Amino acid sequence: MLSNLFLLPNSILLCVLLQNVGHVRCDSPPYTDDPKFETGEYGAYPMQRFHSSKVVAPRPNLLSTHPSCDDGSLTMLNPRGNAVPEEARGPVILDSQGNAVWSVTGYDQTYNLQAQEYRGKQYLTFWSGNDAIGGHGNGQYIMLDSSYKEVARIKAANGLEADLHEFRLTDAGTALITVYDVQHADLTKLGGKSDGYIWDSVFQEIDIETGKLVFQWRASDHFDVTDSYRQRGNQGGRRGDPWDFFHINSVDKDPSGNYLISARYTSTVTYINGKTGKIIWVLGGRKNNFADLSDGRATDFRYQHDARWHNNYTTISIFNNGAQAPNNAENAQFSRAMKIDIDTSNSTAMTTKLDTQYINTLQISSSSQGNMQILPNGNTLVGYGYNAAFTEFASNGVALCETHFGATSRFHTGDVQSYRVMKFNWTGIPNTDPDIALVDGSLYVSWNGATEVRKWVLETGNKRVSRNDEEIKWLVASKTKKNGFETEIKIPNSGREFVRIVGVDGSGKSLGSTRVVQLRKSSPSTGISVDYAWEEAASSTALRFLGFCVAMLCFGITFSWVVDLIRQWRSIGRYEHYSKVPMEDV
Repeated sequence: MLSNLFLLPNSILLCVLLQNVGHVRCDSPPYTDDPKFETGEYGAYPMQRFHSSKVVAPRPNLLSTHPSCDDGSLTMLNPRGNAVPEEARGPVILDSQGNAVWSVTGYDQTYNLQAQEYRGKQYLTFWSGNDAIGGHGNGQYIMLDSSYKEVARIKAANGLEADLHEFRLTDAGTALITVYDVQHADLTKLGGKSDGYIWDSVFQEIDIETGKLVFQWRASDHFDVTDSYRQRGNQGGRRGDPWDFFHINSVDKDPSGNYLISARYTSTVTYINGKTGKIIWVLGGRKNNFADLSDGRATDFRYQHDARWHNNYTTISIFNNGAQAPNNAENAQFSRAMKIDIDTSNSTAMTTKLDTQYINTLQISSSSQGNMQILPNGNTLVGYGYNAAFTEFASNGVALCETHFGATSRFHTGDVQSYRVMKFNWTGIPNTDPDIALVDGSLYVSWNGATEVRKWVLETGNKRVSRNDEEIKWLVASKTKKNGFETEIKIPNSGREFVRIVGVDGSGKSLGSTRVVQLRKSSPSTGISVDYAWEEAASSTALRFLGFCVAMLCFGITFSWVVDLIRQWRSIGRYEHYSKVPMEDV
């Protein structure tokens, strides 16, 4: 009996291992308006694996599409959450059809993947670090060049830790970053201690080349703890449990050298003097300086993210989470992106009005995270942060393209999320070679991050011996259009010994080639040709058959164990009245 108890887990484990031998899917297109995706029948976070690469990529569901969304740019996100396995967490780039372009793992938790310009060159930037610190994080900002080589790690100044919310490069060669820092605060107005503790929100401007601090601003110098809408609860009584009263989540800068910041827990967008740090004006929240000409709809945003300047600095865009809106019940029901016009020409009578709202057809409510990006073609991209969705809208607020990278049934659970989702033009030229795999008589090729490959050219050849060395004379066997992340290419019956695959761009220029794969080899002594491709396919089939046989054996062992367990349970049941007799009475 006991031996069978130990046998069961081992047998089941063996079955699981064997069932996964050779279980690798090649490139599959994204789902198209598939209801099974949304109900979670494919899992909370549908993924796909590849023959030629270790990349584990999302397989999203394209609920709606429109030609204007295919503008040549690439979508950038950082999937994470309870349902996203470690091997799939990291920065991800998708093309306009939802196919994987690039992904990387090996970093800590990552946020905020973007393509940004520094000194005339494009870089991929993202945050990496520990995000399990009360809604923010401690880490560093990473910069990768067009070959995906890490060229810089940017740290916060003054011995502080860089937060995950913002990393924005400026034309002056600096970076705008957010920081969270524990500080003493008087919390008696909120029923706390006079020597309580807060998470203070800080933003810094850092010189990228030198790492030196250019400017720093601290929220507690300008806002009171009573300006917060967030309940303190029992927080703030000790240094190890500070209360976050402000929660900065974005920083922007204008040509005048002044800063625009968003704070979640005060529900404010604040304009700050870039020399003195003094507040110029506040939009929204308890310290609002604007008369709202839209019956309160321009200023009643709550717990918003991602405040940005537009239209010659007369319009602000935000992602309004809509959480805990006190005055507007409609605003609290779901999240939306907003364009807000402001008029500051009269500093004593500033006004604001709602310009455009961007509302998802499902009226998604995201309690945290999210972003709004106005694209060069006039469309607006909205990422829903805590929920695995992004929508592209026309300039007038009409939804055009809707994509989910996690099941709708798992929204609001934290299973799948991405802090922001953004689109950028990006040219990736990896310093690696394309990857190739020979499986079941077919070749599979991919090149992680290579954005310029348009076709794959299959070349075949035989070795020829010269006086100095051996070389292969290559002949073009076929040309195949690149299809998604990984492309399958059938092996022609050319009788040649070697193959390789070359990636070419739209003009036919060679960008790189795979390693050489040997298909067959003639024995010098017998002249018999051994077909490696056939052997590989046969061995793969044999391996799967062996796995099936052993799996059936495992089933038999398990079934025998269950039958034995039932028999012994019935045997015990016949004498169970003995177990009811107290030991002292025996």
